Amino acid sequence: MVKSTKQDIIIKDPLYKQILVKYKHKDILDSKEVQRLRYIKQTSFSDSVYPSASHSRFTHSIGVYHLMRKVLSNKLNVVSSEDKENLMLAGLLHDLGHGPFSHIWENIFPDFDHEEMTSRLLLKMGYKKVVDILQKKHPFWQLITSTIDMDKLDYMARDSHFSGVSYGVAEVDFIIQHMYIKDNKLIIKASAISSVEDLITQRVNLFKTVYLHKTPIERDFVLENIFRRVRHLLEEGIEVNMNKNLRPFFNKTDTDENFLALNDIVVMANIFEWCEHKDKLLSKFCTMFTTRKKFNVKNLTHHKVNKTKIKAAIKKLGLDLKYHYKEVSIPIQIIQTPIHVEIEGKLVNIEKLSELIKFYKTQNWSVDFVIYPKEIDKLLKI
Repeated sequence: MVKSTKQDIIIKDPLYKQILVKYKHKDILDSKEVQRLRYIKQTSFSDSVYPSASHSRFTHSIGVYHLMRKVLSNKLNVVSSEDKENLMLAGLLHDLGHGPFSHIWENIFPDFDHEEMTSRLLLKMGYKKVVDILQKKHPFWQLITSTIDMDKLDYMARDSHFSGVSYGVAEVDFIIQHMYIKDNKLIIKASAISSVEDLITQRVNLFKTVYLHKTPIERDFVLENIFRRVRHLLEEGIEVNMNKNLRPFFNKTDTDENFLALNDIVVMANIFEWCEHKDKLLSKFCTMFTTRKKFNVKNLTHHKVNKTKIKAAIKKLGLDLKYHYKEVSIPIQIIQTPIHVEIEGKLVNIEKLSELIKFYKTQNWSVDFVIYPKEIDKLLKI
């Protein structure tokens, strides 16, 4: 980081070349809540397939902050200086509440909610108006949570760049210069319709190639198995050594301080240690996780499987279905909120002007997987 002559901070970034952070935001950037995001990977386990996709939620948050500043400066958005300040902070701070490995933490500990944690941390930091934006209580909330918000515009481009795929490289600058909020509606200029169509198509392809690749889905399952086994061992009175800030999550006594002390690295250190645990199942799953030994994952869009036979074979091998079988269904919602287009002073829903977006709006997609041990294929001669 290099300070400019005006004492603002210039951060070099592979996507935007230079990101300007206001000097008055330096203390926020350096806070423990934000710095923790350096150690939370943006794409969880996508780097198991795309090794360079190990970028962090810290870099993503700075990117969202940058895009928020640009969209609020495009002369289409009429916003007060106070609102601009809070919207930029919403971009920088929107991911504070993510647990280790991001969304999978909420599967491991169902009582945990990253949005609730984000709001709680922000309130402690004194940012009530930022919370209002994130909770959709502000007219400009769609700039951070909508079909084409600053969050998506950054993570699509960033995830695409570091994964090495072409999907996600949309005309971000052009879209930003032609979008605004008016009367609680997200509006784009007619000239940006094709750019938005491309963006939404890119997002579908990014889901198919990166976010819903079978290997990260399988990594989620193994991590869930690790924590499921630890929980069972603790319930049976078998000691499992772990970080002092992780243990409270198992007995539901965790505090915000415990949360802020945890990140991907801290939890991974425990997993490496558990590779040597005397419990064979815990040791097995931790070793699988750290050495990339995998379960079989069948995408049911591409494969036909006999689930009954697979489960019977797992039982025949004397394996516990809880740990060795899972059916996963992941819904995909591409058009989350309405987009309006300004035509001769009138607002028209974009679906009336774009057959492509109309098609995406009508689709209720899900991607379905079955996960089971690799040796089952040999047993069933698949």
